Amino acid sequence: MSISSALNNAASGLRAASKLAGTISGNVSNALTAGYAARATELSSLSAGGLGSGVRVVATTRAENAYLTSERRLAQASAAASGARSDAEARLVAAMGEAGARGSLSASATALETALMSASASPQSTTLLTAAADAARTLAGSLAAAAAEAAETRTEADSGIARQVAALNETLHRVEDLNGRITSLSLQGVDTLSLQDQRATLIDRISTIVPVRTVNRENGAVAIHTQGGATLLDGVVWELGFTPTPNGVTAEMTLGNGALSGLSQKQGTAIVGLAAGTGSGALDGGSLGALFEVRDTIVPGFTGELDLYAADLMSRFRDLAPAGALDAGGEGLFVDATGAGGTAGLAGRIALNAAVDPDRGGAVYRLRDGLAAASPGVEGNGSLLQALADAMAAAREPAGFVSQTAKAGSATMASEISAWFLGRSARTDDDLAFQTARADTLAEEELNAVGVDSDGQLQFLTVVEQAYAANARVLSVIDDLMRTLLEI
Repeated sequence: MSISSALNNAASGLRAASKLAGTISGNVSNALTAGYAARATELSSLSAGGLGSGVRVVATTRAENAYLTSERRLAQASAAASGARSDAEARLVAAMGEAGARGSLSASATALETALMSASASPQSTTLLTAAADAARTLAGSLAAAAAEAAETRTEADSGIARQVAALNETLHRVEDLNGRITSLSLQGVDTLSLQDQRATLIDRISTIVPVRTVNRENGAVAIHTQGGATLLDGVVWELGFTPTPNGVTAEMTLGNGALSGLSQKQGTAIVGLAAGTGSGALDGGSLGALFEVRDTIVPGFTGELDLYAADLMSRFRDLAPAGALDAGGEGLFVDATGAGGTAGLAGRIALNAAVDPDRGGAVYRLRDGLAAASPGVEGNGSLLQALADAMAAAREPAGFVSQTAKAGSATMASEISAWFLGRSARTDDDLAFQTARADTLAEEELNAVGVDSDGQLQFLTVVEQAYAANARVLSVIDDLMRTLLEI
């Protein structure tokens, strides 16, 4: 080997070692940077005329594990969906209260039944009559409060959908911009690894809203498709559209009757509707689909049970009680405050009959003497109060209910509704714990595969340091040889 060849070999070795050291330095400094994937510098030997002529730097690459990244994103989408469902169901359980708990719907129903029985035993007691009226008012208020919380939960889900659609569209446009920059710089031979990190982080954000898979395109660009098959980005963004409900969501509003907005997508010049929240829609599987499920399925299922319970409660005091229990208009102890009619939204409209409500000009003696009574009757007659208590306790068929199938009294029905929804919420919490643990496990596996191993990097740096020193020593020896030759 000639001196010039040795010089070239050593010089190229120094350049390669310097590049490796720079790569290691960048890795170590970004070891804690979220979204950073470890870099690796690839080297290749050089040859000329069949003889080795040093080493060259081929490229610096970004660590990737497409399978783990995809599975981790899908798991995080599932965890986000379970989280949205869990939050909503927890609010509804809290609004209704656990069966038997103080202030719960079932406790209020039991309190009314107890108050009516106590009043029937001492019908002359104005205090006990007032307590019975108060218990009835409290029960109606418990239903109304639970219905109001349910309506607020639906409204917030609707607003959340609007926010997530806006965030999704904005993030897709940012990925589109990064695609363009990466493609342009790649064609110029410029390093785009940092831009790829940024893009991966943005896709991670998208994947919690909608589960996605990416497809590589030419010159470093990527296309984004949902797990359900919808295209979100392929060259250009296919934007989603959604119209939030302006004045809040009420029990009567549904997607089916057109009162609530669904999702649409601009596909070229066409606007196409997309299903979400059905469990099999093109955009299901993440937090966006779960919010649709909350708005259109979970909360309506909850309020449907409350509405049926309110209807049953009104019917008990109208149909099971004796004629004297009705007011002049044929209404019983509970009425539809707005007169809107129908079962939908009834839990939010049920109220104590004004005839027995002192706050609205009524009198509590009518619980004993009949809601249509113009004046107090025989104070010792507790038969009507006993009939009201019996109506409350009567075992009736739970027509239309999902939460129960057996005949039951009103207080038992309320307990069954609470227990049914509490069980559903507990199952959702279990699923959330499972999905979160799975996502965390996959994230750790992915980090081990593509993240920075600081110890390994420092060990490799020692090898690079030795290689650098060896090449520097070769240059030093060549320098000594040249000096010796020049001195001859």
